[in-house]
Amino acid sequence: MKPLEIAQTVLEAKGGFLHFNDIATLASEMELCSEDELKDLPALLSGALSKEVKTKKPFFSRIKDGKGGYEKGVYRLKISQRFPKGKWGQKI
Repeated sequence: MKPLEIAQTVLEAKGGFLHFNDIATLASEMELCSEDELKDLPALLSGALSKEVKTKKPFFSRIKDGKGGYEKGVYRLKISQRFPKGKWGQKI
């Protein structure tokens, strides 16, 4: 699996936000990667997630730290606002 696919499946399963090191350990616990790949996975996740957040339509977002910046290495799935959740004619 690619690093972004691994991060997406782990974050969908756990929900909330996680550090990329935690995503790597949970991926090995969920058997998404082997123990040989676990050594390189945090670096791959860090690079892939930071690059993907800077795209025009990212699937992940960073977590703000309350001081005007972002927490280092902490990501979550971005909530999609493309489609309304209610049916037509109902309030959301």
